[in-house]
Amino acid sequence: MSGLFADWQPRYAERGIATFPVRDKVPAVKGYLKVGLSVSEQLSMRFLNDNAFGFACKRSRITVLDIDAPDEKLLADALDTHGSTPIVVRSGSGNYQAWYRHNGESRKVRPIPDKPIDILGDGFVVAPPSIGSRGSYSFIEGGLDDVEHLPFLKGSIFNPNKKQNTPLPSPSFIGTSRSEKGTRNDTLWRECMKMARGCHGLEELMEKAMELNMRYHEPMPADEVLKTVCSAWGYEVEGKNWFGHGKRVVVGHGVIDELAASNPRAFALLSLLKRHHWGRDFYLSKSYAASLGWAENTLKAARDALVAHKLIECIHPGGRGPNDPPVYRFARTP
Repeated sequence: MSGLFADWQPRYAERGIATFPVRDKVPAVKGYLKVGLSVSEQLSMRFLNDNAFGFACKRSRITVLDIDAPDEKLLADALDTHGSTPIVVRSGSGNYQAWYRHNGESRKVRPIPDKPIDILGDGFVVAPPSIGSRGSYSFIEGGLDDVEHLPFLKGSIFNPNKKQNTPLPSPSFIGTSRSEKGTRNDTLWRECMKMARGCHGLEELMEKAMELNMRYHEPMPADEVLKTVCSAWGYEVEGKNWFGHGKRVVVGHGVIDELAASNPRAFALLSLLKRHHWGRDFYLSKSYAASLGWAENTLKAARDALVAHKLIECIHPGGRGPNDPPVYRFARTP
């Protein structure tokens, strides 16, 4: 069985992102900032069992807003200030990354002195679903399918020499340069995602998208509009369109089929754990049972069911004293 790096290297490569192995938050190879896709593929065979990996930000055309604190309010405030993005990652330590399209940003540590936020436009980042010494990295919003739709990071504090880090212009003022065409396509996709929830079918969404497209200074070709509409509608029918609806707990259909009816307590416990502890280790103690209003035996039965279904696993049995509760984590998916 191969490690996460070997499993995920081709998935990242499909999006043009060259990855390399990382050990203890340090790249395991030299010249990692220059690693291309072919070398990345070779590394995945050489480091077959490694479970952590990263990518070079600038080379991958991704800028990461690094929230160096497990603070959801700080994350929310940062997204309000610097623009929403479809991809948000939680690190093994419970901190956050927000991914944006690279726009010439450099690597800056604490550009705003009183906020634990770094801008990573150069250098590298550890990527999900890597497993580090403090836990797993995970996508909590979006995923690799959203890389092509990343917006630019707003806020001149991060890149004062750039004038592009401004809110997207309205369609009637969008020009026709190469960079503006890419922005126009992304804008149409995001508008289609918002409109999809009010449409009864693909044809209705296509009609609205074509109407919006005609407002551009130079409308996009019909085949490009169709491709954008189909992409947005695909998200809608698959239940992956979360635009404007806040965060979500994602549960696979197989898990619902196995637990929702046969063991609702276990299903409820899994949902609560995903809501509050996704991407990090957690305790399942007497006090946690009390916080849920459950009897201790009820919590144990639900916990054991999740272990049996290989949804969580025990990494420390506890029991060495009153302050040594058992520790669990989410099991790796095959």
